[in-house]
Amino acid sequence: MRIFNRIDDAPIDARVRDLATVLELLGDDLPADKRGEYTRVADIAADRLALDPDMTVVALIGATGSGKSSLFNALLEVDLAPVGVRRPTTTSIMAASAPGTQSNAILDWLQIKNRVYIPAGLGLSRDVTIVDMPDVDSVNAQNREGAQRLAQRADILVWVVDPQKYADDVLHSQFIKPYAKHSRVTIVALTQVDLLSPGDQMVIVDDLRGLLAADGLQNARIVPTSAKTGEGIAELRMHINDTAQVQRIESARLKADVSDVASRIRSDLEQTSSVLPAVKERDVVRDLTEVSARAAGAPQVADAVRRAYIHRAKKHVGWLPTRYWRSLRPDPLERWHLGEGKGELHSMQVSEVSSSSLQVSLRSLTERVAQGRPRVWANDLREAASEAGSGISDDLNEAVASSDLAIRDETLGWWRFSNALQWVGWLVALIGALWLVSVWASREFLLISWDLPRFHEVPYPTWMLLGGLAWTLLVVLISHFATRMVARRLGGRAAQSLRTSIETTVRAKLWAPLHAEDQRQRQIVDLLSRL
Repeated sequence: MRIFNRIDDAPIDARVRDLATVLELLGDDLPADKRGEYTRVADIAADRLALDPDMTVVALIGATGSGKSSLFNALLEVDLAPVGVRRPTTTSIMAASAPGTQSNAILDWLQIKNRVYIPAGLGLSRDVTIVDMPDVDSVNAQNREGAQRLAQRADILVWVVDPQKYADDVLHSQFIKPYAKHSRVTIVALTQVDLLSPGDQMVIVDDLRGLLAADGLQNARIVPTSAKTGEGIAELRMHINDTAQVQRIESARLKADVSDVASRIRSDLEQTSSVLPAVKERDVVRDLTEVSARAAGAPQVADAVRRAYIHRAKKHVGWLPTRYWRSLRPDPLERWHLGEGKGELHSMQVSEVSSSSLQVSLRSLTERVAQGRPRVWANDLREAASEAGSGISDDLNEAVASSDLAIRDETLGWWRFSNALQWVGWLVALIGALWLVSVWASREFLLISWDLPRFHEVPYPTWMLLGGLAWTLLVVLISHFATRMVARRLGGRAAQSLRTSIETTVRAKLWAPLHAEDQRQRQIVDLLSRL
């Protein structure tokens, strides 16, 4: 049963799109020269996908005098490419393809104008196009650039080396080594073996294999050939056909290009792990909210709400003789520049000390999130946090100002009820006092003596005076406990409202930029792992 979620099963067009997405997401995380280089690879891959996938371009690449043109002619069994006599060199690009194939579009893309047809019956696949490349060490800069450009675009790379210059530094350092990961579409042709004895040939092949391994090209397919005697030509054709089939079925060249770029990006980022450390949104938002709440003075504001309720309640339900003095005290919310007035809420300002403390805490939390990430990504998180925290003080002030503090005198009807009950006691006490004063005045000034009704030897008016006063104190005591209870509840509700507003601000202003940056990095890691 086939497993469909294997990385190797991912279509090459999806991989190329993923690579383009990675490069777009990375942005300035990569140096400009690296980003430009990788973008060119992605563009070349996208362009190649738009062309005939069944057509395979085979590039013969080598240094001056390596015998590329002779090998080209030997593969085709026709003298098509000119071979130099005094100083063998290839200065122009020639492509040979089978007649009737759709090779013109690819050759146009490769900017190859010199085209010939492959003779029939040579043992080469019909969909193979052979390209004789310029010398990689040509004194002509344009030829060298052309060789490099075609090496980036050819489907199969045939490194052509001769017994005298098989260790050529230019070929190895500028071509073979950079394309070492393309081993599945790479063939090495050792030419002019007719000049070597069997023993010398074995020594050179072993030495060449070691050089290729040092370049990173493991298990290289080395084919000894001779254009003069025809040795190895049939074997080379067979390897070309087999590699072309792999290329057509698996798009091995493009997969290698994409995989190589992904590997180099991970190296550039110094990414040692394919998984980023987990970030728990709930914990980060909770910690940021707590720090922001302290910086914005939310606990003090909630306590001010509690004390403001007590202050306002005492002006309505406090003991009547002390209410005037209560009214002279400032409202706690007004002292904090918070309160309802003219339909607006005026917020206190987050102090500089609190703001600095918030910045320190934000940096600490950012370091916790950035831990275990590539250095450039850790810096991106720090930059996002710094930018987000630069204006957070104003946002927190607005969050506090927009919170519903839930103190509205007109909705608190029990104050009026408590006040009415206290007035009942005061009226009873007043009637008792007036009664006693009237009895005393009649006796002193009118010489009229009143016989007052008594209860347990105490006159009724005295009971009324003392009872009324006791009643007012009882109502005040009950109202005091009720006020404290309601104040605690309103303080808690105000604290929750403040926390909700602050948390909303924290999510939008602090967590959102960090989360967006974290998700960008995670998407890049996920795409790179798929590439």
